[in-house]
Amino acid sequence: MTQENTIESTVESTVESNGTLPAGQTLEEQMNEQVGAGVLVEEDTSEPVPSDAEIIEQLRVELAAEKVRADDMLDKWQRTLAEAQNSRRRQEKQLAEELERASARIIRRLLPVVDDFALALQNMPTDLDSSAVSWVEGFRQIQKKLGSIMEDEGVTPIVANGEFDPNQHEAVTSEAHDSIPSGHIIDTLRTGYEHKGRVLRPALVRVVE
Repeated sequence: MTQENTIESTVESTVESNGTLPAGQTLEEQMNEQVGAGVLVEEDTSEPVPSDAEIIEQLRVELAAEKVRADDMLDKWQRTLAEAQNSRRRQEKQLAEELERASARIIRRLLPVVDDFALALQNMPTDLDSSAVSWVEGFRQIQKKLGSIMEDEGVTPIVANGEFDPNQHEAVTSEAHDSIPSGHIIDTLRTGYEHKGRVLRPALVRVVE
């Protein structure tokens, strides 16, 4: 209902209760008088407008909630990234270890061949003619190439002199000696090898008892 209709209704009610309008007044004048006296006031049905402080506080609360949500998402993302990186490192480490083990197995199988080359050249006859010497020299070059390949793969001979080390040496015999202290190596019967710091096979040695 509009304000005008409300005023008209109020004035009509006054007329019905009194029977007549006040002397000398028209209906329009009576309506204006009612409005001026504040008798008729239009009902305010609109919602209250929040103040600037309330709006700022509401925005602050929403911003804090979004910051918490963003921090939570960042934490989850960082955890996922760290797990992925750790997983990749583990896989790379496992792959490297597998490659090293495979390389060590192959090299270990080649060691008897290296031994045979060394043994054959150590026992080479001294009375060879010039053609035989050239032939033997070819085998020496093959031996050097094989040794170079092993060196490139991280294979190194175990030092077999000085004091006996059970981690690197295997004693075949022990005997008395006049000039070498007890527990020291007299002679090497078979060369031992390490692969990147790990013993492929120990050196076979003779030790002073």
